Amino acid sequence: MKYNLKALLALSALLLLASAPFVGSETGAPDAAFDDITHIFFSAGCVDCWPYVEDVMIPTLQAQGLAEKPELHDYTVPDERQLLLQVADSIDLPRSIADSLYAFVPTENGTLVILGHVPPELITEVVNSPETPSKLVLWQPEMHHEPTEYRLWAWAGDVQVFAIDTPYEEALPKAIEAAGPLPISLANLGQLLPAVLITGLFDSVNPCAFAVILLLLAFLFTLRKSRSRILQLGFVYILMIFLVYFAIGLGLLRAVRFSSDPHFVARAGSWLLIGLGTINLIEYFFPKFPIKLHMPKFAGARTNELIKQATLPATIGAGLLVGLCTFPCSGGVYVSIITL
Repeated sequence: MKYNLKALLALSALLLLASAPFVGSETGAPDAAFDDITHIFFSAGCVDCWPYVEDVMIPTLQAQGLAEKPELHDYTVPDERQLLLQVADSIDLPRSIADSLYAFVPTENGTLVILGHVPPELITEVVNSPETPSKLVLWQPEMHHEPTEYRLWAWAGDVQVFAIDTPYEEALPKAIEAAGPLPISLANLGQLLPAVLITGLFDSVNPCAFAVILLLLAFLFTLRKSRSRILQLGFVYILMIFLVYFAIGLGLLRAVRFSSDPHFVARAGSWLLIGLGTINLIEYFFPKFPIKLHMPKFAGARTNELIKQATLPATIGAGLLVGLCTFPCSGGVYVSIITL
């Protein structure tokens, strides 16, 4: 079978197109029905959330004529977590404004977002104030101890923090007139993009991958290959490493949704790091330990064989092997960026 660069590019394009629905499902347009329904989200594992919602939040809101039939959701369930994101996106709530408990409360003027365990007196004061804007975040993050502060955000500038005894009427003007950049969200992703680009640039400095491509280039020059052929095979090698990382990234995104545990990735990553660190220590004190944290000998030998063939299929195979075997070295930053 005759391989050529056009066929490889076509295959790559098909892979990218096939993955598009998967990626798009993560950031689809919000379509949650808001209207007059109060949506309350919290984790089933939060032992303090349900008593607070049942005994404090709902009675306080209903006493003010709100939340007549609230809908409760457990955001550790994938579908419910997706609904939470849709409701938040429907009012342009930045992802960085988050807590263990969310309540989206429709009011006569607009929407009140309650985060955390807000004292009932403060909720009543906010609901009854004629100065409350059409969209307001009322946030009290302390869960297990007496609250010392509360926060306000009116879709302007930074989140404002106030002592818990600060009157709402005194705090509200400062929240409305807040200056500074908006919290990072999907709407102002430009603030997050530089961090992704810079970390990606540093993460791409991979000595293992560089060594292999330099060896490939040197071997091609030795064989007196044309400049176009050298550029072609070099491009194919880089493309294969990209496709390997891209496929691993899709797998990681699927893994994030695999478990209903919101801390699944963090737990798995922690145990993985502990395991790799233990192997590193064992390898240092016991050099003959059979498990090594580097490219397996068979993979290294096979890569050398493929490079010496200097053909398109061999370069594809070398790129796949190098991409797979070097991911444990450079995948830490990659995984952390994906989980953002």
